[in-house]
Amino acid sequence: MFHIFSQEGLISFLYTLPALLLSLSIHEYAHAYTAYKLGDTSQKALGRLTLDPFKHIDPIGFLCIALVGFGWGKPVMIDDRNFKNGAKGTMLTALAGPLSNLILAIVFTIILKILLMTGVLSLAITSTVGSILLDMFILTIQFNVVFAVFNMIPIPPFDGSRVLNYFLPYKYKNIMYTLEKYSLIIILIIFITGIGSIIIRPFINGIMYLLNFILTL
Repeated sequence: MFHIFSQEGLISFLYTLPALLLSLSIHEYAHAYTAYKLGDTSQKALGRLTLDPFKHIDPIGFLCIALVGFGWGKPVMIDDRNFKNGAKGTMLTALAGPLSNLILAIVFTIILKILLMTGVLSLAITSTVGSILLDMFILTIQFNVVFAVFNMIPIPPFDGSRVLNYFLPYKYKNIMYTLEKYSLIIILIIFITGIGSIIIRPFINGIMYLLNFILTL
């Protein structure tokens, strides 16, 4: 939670805003681009084939991020009838978002490693601007790891539910359809009880451990 109604909280939110917008934009763009490449050309007409963050921001979802530290982007609406294989296309489109965030986290980690190896980082952190840029790198890595893992929670409405649904035996698919009717309730339970944090924390810690290992090589 940023506590944006305090000066310190507002500064903290603005400080992390670039990393947040980048992570959100990459995630939603990956959904749209994958759907487009698989045959759902409506993504182009809807203006979702762009990295412009304003095309991917849901006002209410973004306000929730600012107020309570939990929110969402503008969902990419797909028509699986446009896919050659509707079920597989839906699964790949869902997987693309979290996967893009994970790839971005790895890319920024590699760039940060190069900066460490070349000594550029040592020079940068001696200045205020350089220190801010370093924090931006770290925040971008962290945000993308969190986005990737959180969205892979295998229950509706998260991307992980659509990935899991593809691999479930047919007789169990109705469970996902039933759960999807109660998406809002599920989100509230996950947020209020902290269950979501309990579920994803080991995975986030594991990925961050591996990324930190890259930095220390």
